[in-house]
Amino acid sequence: RFIPELNWYLFVDKHENGALAGIRKSLYVNLLICLLVTVIVISLVSVALRRYQQRITALATTDLLTELPNRRGFNLLANQAVQEARRGHSPLCALLLDLDNFKQLNDSQGHLAGDEVLRGFAANLQSAVRQADIICRWGGEEFILLLKDTPIEQARELGEKIRQQTEQSSFSYNGGELRITTSIGLTQLQPDEVLDQLIARADRALYRAKQSGRNRLCEETA
Repeated sequence: RFIPELNWYLFVDKHENGALAGIRKSLYVNLLICLLVTVIVISLVSVALRRYQQRITALATTDLLTELPNRRGFNLLANQAVQEARRGHSPLCALLLDLDNFKQLNDSQGHLAGDEVLRGFAANLQSAVRQADIICRWGGEEFILLLKDTPIEQARELGEKIRQQTEQSSFSYNGGELRITTSIGLTQLQPDEVLDQLIARADRALYRAKQSGRNRLCEETA
């Protein structure tokens, strides 16, 4: 307060009473709690978004019916496998498999029966290969295997084993048993060859297997 008679300013220093100090303390505590809650919420939202993004990525590269990698997922894994085979000078073999007369099965038994066969066939393939190998649903009733560090002779034995197992297997559906066979095209990665060339040769071998009567393995060496 200004005192004109003395030309002075009067300042009064007064300590807060207990009530005001308690209010201030409560305010600080509430602000701290709000800050902690905000940090926790932001962390949870961040984790949820990260998991959602991972799920979206997985859906984009996974076939929903068989839970195998789809063609997009295969390309990501296969290109890396080709580069590793080149660097290590190790053999890399491709098996392209097609279920014989699958359209007839769909037409006679229905698409749900076809889906059951595809799921069962995919599960059998997974149990037949190593964890390091690459397996995917190539599209429709076609599947593809990339066998890392595998000579052509060993790949041929595995392909024939898969063919025989498929011929002898049955898939339960609607109280009945469904049977099917598979035709297989086999080839091996050549020096300085790209992935598309490898698959094209496997496809030519598969075509010969289908034209030769199905339920067999044919090989394309060059």
